[in-house]
Amino acid sequence: MYMYTQGHSRLISTGVYIPEQRVTSREIMEQIDSVNRFDIRYDWLERTTGIYERRVAPDDIKPSDMAAKAALEAMERGGVKPTEIDAIIYSGVIRDYLEPATAHIVQHKLGASNAIAFDVSNACLGFMSAMHLMDSLIATGQARRGLVVTGEKGYDYSQKACGLLSKTQDRQIFHNLIAGLTIGDAGAAVIMGPKLAPDTGFMGFIAQSDGQFNNLCFAGGNKDGGPLVTNISEIVRETTKLVGPMYHELMEKHLKWRPAELNRYIPHQVGLKSVKKHAEVANVSLNIVPITINFLGNIVSATIPVNLHLLSAKNQLALGEKIYLSGTGSGICLAQAGLVWDAA
Repeated sequence: MYMYTQGHSRLISTGVYIPEQRVTSREIMEQIDSVNRFDIRYDWLERTTGIYERRVAPDDIKPSDMAAKAALEAMERGGVKPTEIDAIIYSGVIRDYLEPATAHIVQHKLGASNAIAFDVSNACLGFMSAMHLMDSLIATGQARRGLVVTGEKGYDYSQKACGLLSKTQDRQIFHNLIAGLTIGDAGAAVIMGPKLAPDTGFMGFIAQSDGQFNNLCFAGGNKDGGPLVTNISEIVRETTKLVGPMYHELMEKHLKWRPAELNRYIPHQVGLKSVKKHAEVANVSLNIVPITINFLGNIVSATIPVNLHLLSAKNQLALGEKIYLSGTGSGICLAQAGLVWDAA
């Protein structure tokens, strides 16, 4: 049921790209004229999801640009040169092209000529899956400096949804497209390397896929790309059921940690209610859960690394602190990891 891997790597540094432009949930609801079309108040999206605003990248910025900007910050913070990077994994849902892999474009933009480069796609879980994979490359000695990046330009899906909702009064279509209205833009990067000591860095990874729920959230099913279509209540319900057993498996069987020992619990964030539910399942206080959904929206695969970076940049992570990462994605797929902080 679960794939467990002992951790062999550490985070060296983090970086992000967060656009300046802000778009509020009220502006989106006004754009689709929700009051007159669906008899839904303009403040409904904010009240329901907890998302007040999200960031939007300029039209001329590509996912690879966002990823490269985040990578440059991570390289500067970690003191890592482009030619020292051995592997690059791009993990975003949104890519520059179907072909070539966006990781190659990032490699070129960074001048990381010695790195192998490839993409990993796994919905919102992509970054967690890529870190798990990079840990394996480091464990086998294939990489000493690994770069995991993403550049989620997901607001494009919001605009696809708005375009469709501006032409209908069907409330069912509105509910099918709600998830697309929550997405914001962001880039993120981490540089990984071998552990410095057995009791620091990544202590373990665990992953699970439950494909019977593959129809609960999907996008890009036609030649025009299509909107993000989600049965949001069902996917949140089924994902929450799966989070708890995995959490107890990793915490109790492998890490031997107790919830009270955790200094930070960082889950994927699709809405404020979901974040609170995940904290409840993990038996941790919301005081140790960084919340960015209110001002960044759902930033897809960038959620966990952005939260790690913001905590680090604000000096809110101390050496030796125990951090728990809990990622989820449509599929349904899940991955969790225990991390003892020793990054820059």
